[in-house]
Amino acid sequence: MEDHSKSVSAKSWIRDRIMFIAVIIFVFGASAYISADMFLDKHNMWLHPIKEFSLLISMIGVVSLAYELFLRELTFNEYKLALQEIVNPDAIRLGITGIYKDRSELGRAQSFDKLFKNVQHEIYIGGTSLLSISTSSRDLLKTKVLEGKTIKLLLMDPDSPVVGLITRQGTGQPTFRNEIKTSLLLLEKLKYEIDRISHSSKKGEFLVHTYQQIPSHSFISIDTKEPGGLIVADIGPYLGRSTPRPSMIVVNKKNGLFGYWKEMNDIMWENSKPFESVDDDHLGSKTKTVVIASGTDTEFYDTQKEDWKPSAICQMKDSWKNIKGGQWIWIKESLSIEEAKTGTQNKFRINFDLPMTSASSIVRADLFLRGDDVCRVTVNDIGLNQEFGGAEFPDPFIVDIVKYLKSGKNTLQFELISFAHPEASNPEDNPTGLIFRLDMEYSE
Repeated sequence: MEDHSKSVSAKSWIRDRIMFIAVIIFVFGASAYISADMFLDKHNMWLHPIKEFSLLISMIGVVSLAYELFLRELTFNEYKLALQEIVNPDAIRLGITGIYKDRSELGRAQSFDKLFKNVQHEIYIGGTSLLSISTSSRDLLKTKVLEGKTIKLLLMDPDSPVVGLITRQGTGQPTFRNEIKTSLLLLEKLKYEIDRISHSSKKGEFLVHTYQQIPSHSFISIDTKEPGGLIVADIGPYLGRSTPRPSMIVVNKKNGLFGYWKEMNDIMWENSKPFESVDDDHLGSKTKTVVIASGTDTEFYDTQKEDWKPSAICQMKDSWKNIKGGQWIWIKESLSIEEAKTGTQNKFRINFDLPMTSASSIVRADLFLRGDDVCRVTVNDIGLNQEFGGAEFPDPFIVDIVKYLKSGKNTLQFELISFAHPEASNPEDNPTGLIFRLDMEYSE
């Protein structure tokens, strides 16, 4: 057993360093070939055999290096596709390259940066509020438009009767309609910023449309007219509940599902209309929207160095729920086994400015919050008399903090507590994390 283990370790060591070994073989062969003339007389009987052997060695190095750089990944991908077709022929035939049980699993597998990296012409995104897109991905969308790409965004009309129906299903809270309004204001502001940039000669289009009905599905569609196009589609409509919706990724394959999703997406766009603000001064002094969300901009207090440091995006538990626009954060990516056993207690904060004349100008300030295990919230040195958790709750905590805010600099602080778990055998047994989003609307 020990010999087999050593053999496996040796193979792993060689496999991990094969490119380096290939370079060494080439250098050794080439050096021997060149130096043979220097150390052996030209009439020496060993000169030509040594040079030919050295040339062979160097060619082995070149071929090995070329295989590692160009052929192995291609060969591996071909074997992978062939194996997938054997194991799941229907998925391959239909062009399905991934199926995910919910958006959290999809988000861990496919980030927006990864999806948009190789886009050639068009990104078309449809959903209910697109709040995650309008907050965390606004800079990415702006970059793509300035690179000459077309961005098409489709979301629900906040004044649609359907939105009112979904709002009533959510115990009458206006948060769903507010999410849509916030997204539209943020997207309008982004379009305004893009239009003001005149130095870009190849600037693309930035289009925002709204529609009245419940969407048949949410989706991200990339280069659908190109052979390399793909579509990420939620399987099932949004009904105002927190039921997880599975998603699939399909590629442009003949007679697959790609054509079906593309046609559905095109129908939704054809039945939508361009968004036009009813307020001509929406970017002026009447109404402004601010969205603050958890991420690396949130700071944690380093007790050892007695200083505030940027938080880290942490590993979330599979059963935890997300909050649109926010990311699960902690002081580092994951706990140690000792921290999982003994529990932890850390402070986080985020600072922001509200450039208004008085606090009475704030129309709304809704804090969406989840934490594990519990979290205490302080707004401008005023502690809220409640503990919040709910990492696995269907709906996040929604806290109205409008009366605690002020004009000028504001500070939102969190104290996150993870209870001790002495029986933990690995860090995943007792994860911890914090996620939040603050939606604010005010007039100057």
